[in-house]
Amino acid sequence: NLFPNSEIRVVHPKVIASICGSRENQGIAIEIDVNIRKLDDIKIENESVLILLDRIQDVGNIGNIIRTSEFFGCSGVILTKSETPNITPATIKSSAGAFFHIPVVRERSAKIINFLRERGLKTYSFDVRGKTSIFDIKFEKPSVLCFGGEEKGISEEILRSSDAIIKIPQFGKVNSLNVASTVGVSLGIYIFQMKKQYPS
Repeated sequence: NLFPNSEIRVVHPKVIASICGSRENQGIAIEIDVNIRKLDDIKIENESVLILLDRIQDVGNIGNIIRTSEFFGCSGVILTKSETPNITPATIKSSAGAFFHIPVVRERSAKIINFLRERGLKTYSFDVRGKTSIFDIKFEKPSVLCFGGEEKGISEEILRSSDAIIKIPQFGKVNSLNVASTVGVSLGIYIFQMKKQYPS
């Protein structure tokens, strides 16, 4: 028995669907306490790259971004408290387990900005209003890559604290990317550039 002190109950499939927040599930659920980390739990080293999510409301997108961030070896994912939901079972499910392998923090914007400044991270915000193409920027490390919600984008407070505001050039007719796709593209280019600048 992996959980000797737990209570096991057999319930109707509708109850499982209610717990999981979806009819698409494996027919089993477990109730656990989720440990939301603090900013100081994030270990900042010279190689560190963090992901900052501001005003992103879709829990599925947040979960996918956590998964992508862990895959690329990010040191943590930070969510602003303003207009960003709490971590939910749907978020954890969308992360495909990555949530348990990377610090995920939810904090006020002002406190986040102070934390990043004190630790000397370069702040790169990705926004359609950006003047610099991602193909022209020379990233420095340690870094934080910031992304905003698809409706409102990144707040002015975070944009003002950024070292650079970057855009991903559009080549097709659709005028924007899903934010989870934007994070994946941006992290891939960032890691590729870092590997070229600092080959191990």
